[in-house]
Amino acid sequence: MAIKSGDFVLIDYLLKVKETGEIFDVTMEDQAKENNAYAPDQIYEPRLVAVGQGWTIKGIDEALIGMEEGGEKEFEIPPEKAFGERDPAKVRIIPARDLTRQGVTPKAGARIEVGGSLATIRSVGSGRVTIDFNHPLAGRALQAKVYVRKVIEDQAEKIRELIHRRVRSVPKEKFLITSLGNIITIEMPEESFVLEDIQFAKKGLAREISKYFPEATSVQFIETYVLKSPKPEAAAEPAKEAAPGSPEASEGPKTGEGTTKE
Repeated sequence: MAIKSGDFVLIDYLLKVKETGEIFDVTMEDQAKENNAYAPDQIYEPRLVAVGQGWTIKGIDEALIGMEEGGEKEFEIPPEKAFGERDPAKVRIIPARDLTRQGVTPKAGARIEVGGSLATIRSVGSGRVTIDFNHPLAGRALQAKVYVRKVIEDQAEKIRELIHRRVRSVPKEKFLITSLGNIITIEMPEESFVLEDIQFAKKGLAREISKYFPEATSVQFIETYVLKSPKPEAAAEPAKEAAPGSPEASEGPKTGEGTTKE
């Protein structure tokens, strides 16, 4: 079945800067190692995309339409469908002291946050710093290769992938998802209880469930703390048969042990 806008799909991809051939993003470990772009701290696995929802750059979003599970496509992405054209108005010059007051040592090439936005320091000199708020790849065409690994249709699996998108450090299989009527219940594994920003992740997930599953009226997150493990019941000892000639064998049955009165 051809992919359409709104579908949930898992994709792998390899993205290069067309001009230099430099890899700037890859989801496959073998491809990363083969192209000398491997980063030990990166998680290599397929990425979730809600097609047409702006979760990825426009060029990939559009290329997914019409593809099918198991398909692959290699194509070029122009700047306007990647990270945009360069905008000279986004380049500013500020006093170096404005950064040093914030504990930032100005250094050409460094990525910094200014006024809540990311910027690149282009040059430093004479007490002034040139900062660029354009994306580092603005104005660059890209070469892309995309693989559609799976088209997800099951509601619980979609929600599980939404969770994994926000909480990658806990195996997604540990989240138990059920629905009863319009109520969706998510049982959280214990290792997720104290994760940094877990409450923020829950709020974001609730918003996404509201958006992509409009029939849902509420989401319940359940945290169960196990205080102690239940003790197994002691097994009853099997009855032993008395050896022939033993005192136990010679005695008759005692009252209350299998006897009856007429």
